Amino acid sequence: MPRTKAQPPNPEIPADWRYETALGEVEAIVRQLEAGNLDLDSAFDQFTIAVARLQQCDRFLRDRQAQVSLAIETLDNFDLE
Repeated sequence: MPRTKAQPPNPEIPADWRYETALGEVEAIVRQLEAGNLDLDSAFDQFTIAVARLQQCDRFLRDRQAQVSLAIETLDNFDLE
């Protein structure tokens, strides 16, 4: 019977998602991979999950950067006089 692969998490950011939690998950996966105690299939599955989490982190940071840029632009256009 073929082994069922774990599905990687969707790189979209769920409502209850936390940046710090995602980074903690990536760090835990890296520790597992560095320990070398996973079979090849499990290592690949964990690597895929870590990549998806990092994509979520990247999307989160890009979204926040855009929000900050917009806020700064709004302030630049605000007449304080």
